[in-house]
Amino acid sequence: MSIFTYNSTRELAPGSVQDGNTSRDFRLVSFPISIASKRKQNTSLGGQVESLLFRQEKQYRCQVEKIDPNSLQEAYIIEFFASVQNGEPFTFDRFGTVAFPDNPVSCIMVSNRVTGAEVGKKYLQYGFVIREG
Repeated sequence: MSIFTYNSTRELAPGSVQDGNTSRDFRLVSFPISIASKRKQNTSLGGQVESLLFRQEKQYRCQVEKIDPNSLQEAYIIEFFASVQNGEPFTFDRFGTVAFPDNPVSCIMVSNRVTGAEVGKKYLQYGFVIREG
């Protein structure tokens, strides 16, 4: 289980409410974590290295389980991406459920697009990248 909680604002799925706080389980099959640091390094004439750490980013490369095209689950994914694509914050809980949260963290979307890959002739599998914010 992987829970995403966001304010639904654009491309609403059937049954969704405009500006409503929405929680969805996108059933991720993969979410590898990468940690990158944003820093600047300078080297003096004497060879000493000075580093300035600006921040550390934890990113998740999310892969959703196979779904049927034109299904309600696909509409939810499109609604989610449309609602957070402009840097709107949302929460991501890797192992929790709506009833029993585990460790929800605030995130923002990194991907400029959500990619839907065809799997066989019948299924789609969506992927996107988010980061803790």
